[in-house]
Amino acid sequence: MIYRYIANRFFHISKYLLFFMVFLAPARSKAQIEVASGVDMSFPELLNSNNTNLYYKQLSFGVRLELSYKPENTQFFPTLYYSLGQTILPLKQFENNVSTLACRYENIILNGNLVVTFENNNSLYLIGGIGITDLKRKYPGVSGPSGLAMNSSVDSTANITKIFPAMSLGFEYVYGASVNRKVYMSLGLTVQYTILFADENSYYVTVIDAQKRFVPIVANLSGNLFVPNFNITLHYLLGKEIIFWQKKKSSFYL
Repeated sequence: MIYRYIANRFFHISKYLLFFMVFLAPARSKAQIEVASGVDMSFPELLNSNNTNLYYKQLSFGVRLELSYKPENTQFFPTLYYSLGQTILPLKQFENNVSTLACRYENIILNGNLVVTFENNNSLYLIGGIGITDLKRKYPGVSGPSGLAMNSSVDSTANITKIFPAMSLGFEYVYGASVNRKVYMSLGLTVQYTILFADENSYYVTVIDAQKRFVPIVANLSGNLFVPNFNITLHYLLGKEIIFWQKKKSSFYL
């Protein structure tokens, strides 16, 4: 319970801190601050004992916002990363179909970026980070050969948890001519891993099939969630680095 409280507070504080820093960034444009935004395309895979299908119409899209402190020609820099979107996760497989749950996701990740520069000045950012994922239920559904002919409804839930620990690994590619420019684009691929706690997030769902038969579904939204993510990101460098504490020259010297 203490962990959940701390995680929940950290998520909300980090989210508001990111927007606050982005809002103030233009006023501090002489610092080496970089703001980035882009679009994500992901393919989440939830591994547990309830489902064996690899595809259940779970292709997801979202938006991202990043704030980095990035001195010029640096080999390492930190990034506070926030993303928002909607995804579909499986609850339980039945016959040839899968009972699914559409969720809104929010991620707050603190990333470290290791810069690898090649001979042609192209750059590769090796990325690793830890943070938190927030999942909120939107609506149930059915995926599969007969999914369109079925209706699904959530009867009740138990032990619902919305905040989960997450970590990510990946890379971003920056073309040589774009390095250290004020505005540039990058292509990235990351894999985010989120732990959905065992024996929690219980859903009691009723599916009505094409023959008007009632199919009861009881499942926990738990397991290991792997989310491969492809992204296109636009970066904007707000300013150059300066010395904040500089001694003034004494009036006794010419």
